[in-house]
Formats: sequence, C-alpha cells, structure tokens
Amino acid sequence: MQRNGFTLIELLVVIAIIAILAAILFPVFAQARESARKTQCASNARQVGLATNMYLQDYSEMFPIGYLDARPVIGREIIWHFLISPYMGEGRFESYADGANSQRPAPQVRSCPSATYRGALAFSMSERIGGNGRMQGGNAVWRCSNNLEPCLPASQPMLTHPAETIVYGDGTQNQEWAGNCGALYWWTPGLLNGWGGNPARTDAEWDLIDRDFNGLAANLRTAFQVRYRHGGRTAIIVWADGHVKAMRRGTIQVPWHWQLGGEQPDPSIR
Repeated sequence: MQRNGFTLIELLVVIAIIAILAAILFPVFAQARESARKTQCASNARQVGLATNMYLQDYSEMFPIGYLDARPVIGREIIWHFLISPYMGEGRFESYADGANSQRPAPQVRSCPSATYRGALAFSMSERIGGNGRMQGGNAVWRCSNNLEPCLPASQPMLTHPAETIVYGDGTQNQEWAGNCGALYWWTPGLLNGWGGNPARTDAEWDLIDRDFNGLAANLRTAFQVRYRHGGRTAIIVWADGHVKAMRRGTIQVPWHWQLGGEQPDPSIR
C-alpha cells in the first residue's frame, strides 16, 4: 500500500531537528550582528578621533572644551561634540536644537548601533582632557569632579603617554535626556560610587554601574561612566593619539589611562 505524507513521529522528529538547529544558529547570528554593530561603532569613534586631530591642528594643539555651561553669557552650552562638528561634514551643530534630541536624532557618526538609544549621542569625553566648567560673571570657572586638577581643556604637549590616555568612548545613556549620554566621563572609570569608593571587582558589582539609567536623582553613580555595551562586555575607546581600541571591563588602568602625565605604575605593563 502506497503511503503519502509524514507520520506524526516523523513530523515530530523534523520539528525537533529544526528546533535544535535554530537553538544552535540563533546565538551565532546574534553574535554576528553584534560584531557588525561593534565594527560600525568603532568606525564612528575613529571618525570622532580623526575630527579631533584636525581640530587640534587648527587650535594650537588644544583639545576641544569638554563641557562649559555658557548659557548665562551666550545662551547655550559649549560641548566637545558641537565643536568638532565642522570637521565631520555635519554642517551646523552648535546646540541640542540642531540635533541629538527626541525630534532630531544625533548625527549617525556620533551614535552607536549597539546603544540602547541608537538615535542619541553615545560617546563621552574624559573630563580630565576636555575640562568641566561654567560661566560666572563673564568668566569661565573650571572645576572637575572631586576637585581634581587640572580641569582646563588639555593640550597635546601636556600628555606624557597619548597612546595610553583616554579621550572619548562609549558612555552611559540617560533616558531622561532623550537617551543622550553625558558630555563627559565625570566619574573615574569603574568606581562603585562613581565619584569615589572602591573599584568594581565582581560581575555583580560591575552591573551596578555598567548600565544605562533614567534620571540622575536615583541613579547618579551610573551616570558619566564608561559603558561596556558590546558583546563580551567591552567598550570602544578613542585614545589621545587618535587610535581606537576596544577595552574589556576591568582592564582600564586608573590612574594610568586617566592621568595626563606621570609614569606607568607597573613598568611590566605597556
């Protein structure tokens, strides 16, 4: 007697095989997609680094201002990603009214496809390089977190080890700011309280600060941090000599990668 179609057992076997193949392949596809996003993020970061090098040539080797609240004087903030925009072929980009808000997304080169908010700014600048200040009575007052010095925008000659000094990188995003990250890495990377305390050691401790957040009031220690948003818990970092390198959680050496001058504390690590 000729038989047409599958028996129930054969059909179940086929379904089981498909399910097993899907369970094997889906993670592979997910990793491939994240690898492509990471590559695009690194490409964007590299363009930020190249634009900064062109800015340095035009401004006597001075890095762009990280953040200066100049609203009392000129009615707007001065931020590094506004200042380098002419070197990135983006046209006018001097305030959040020009882009990087909920109505007008950030220029693609300033975003990261792996970020929670893909249309928002995703990179922050080191406070030690760009400085942090506000205008008072027509004068700029510069003060870094924890009263660290110096806090003025740095110059290239101030850096003793530019290839190992962080300038930009993946930053935590704040839903309250339409997903934009803070202009600066205000906190020293990896500290559990952000502004101080012990460095994170375990994955559970890292997860407290390595995440995007909503609102400064309840999540201050997660703000202004390096964001290890890529597969394998890595962050894309732009160094002062312009090169780009992905860093895993816990591998940024503080203060070596964070200070402008000084000697490597462990000469065996280069």
